[in-house]
Amino acid sequence: MDRGNGPLTRRGFCGFAVVALFGLATPAVANPAAEAYVTGIADEVMQLANKGKKGPGLKSQFAALLNRYINLKGIADYALGPYVKKLPAGQRTEFYNLVNNYAAALFAYYVEDFRGTKLDIISTSKQGKFTVIQSAITGGGGREQVKWRLVPSGSGFRVADVNVKGVWLTISMKDRFSKVLKASKGDFGPLFAELREANTW
Repeated sequence: MDRGNGPLTRRGFCGFAVVALFGLATPAVANPAAEAYVTGIADEVMQLANKGKKGPGLKSQFAALLNRYINLKGIADYALGPYVKKLPAGQRTEFYNLVNNYAAALFAYYVEDFRGTKLDIISTSKQGKFTVIQSAITGGGGREQVKWRLVPSGSGFRVADVNVKGVWLTISMKDRFSKVLKASKGDFGPLFAELREANTW
């Protein structure tokens, strides 16, 4: 579904080339545990999407889901790059909460793209320390590609990054955060203000 005027485009989350950050992937290799983990997450995402709800309630549910499965703190720190050391200590908790809400707002805004009946695993490969799974949510006559980058966590996995609509979350956030902080000469005020705008989407 084309939403060229949506928040992803307005905030610089689309429209740039995506490159691999962590080296070339090795040939496809089966990993039933990783594939089952991703399928379980996708089932929860589709359940939320298929309810047909929108608004703050849906955003809160996506925020809770992302907190369970995605290392948003790691993504946020990576997105800040060299500015991570300059993030005021007293504002760290607020920043991570805002990033979580920001990511949840993106999922909620594009909820229709996650409506489906099943997740098809296309391929699984190793990419350095990551397990990369290429998948597609199918149903309703559509097929939305979703790529997952997993890292080991305890006896299981944790999502280190997700690629939706051809864009990695880490890369898109880093691109946007860097632009805002560079323009403000390291002042976090404008970045916090932009993150809070997710409440209006």
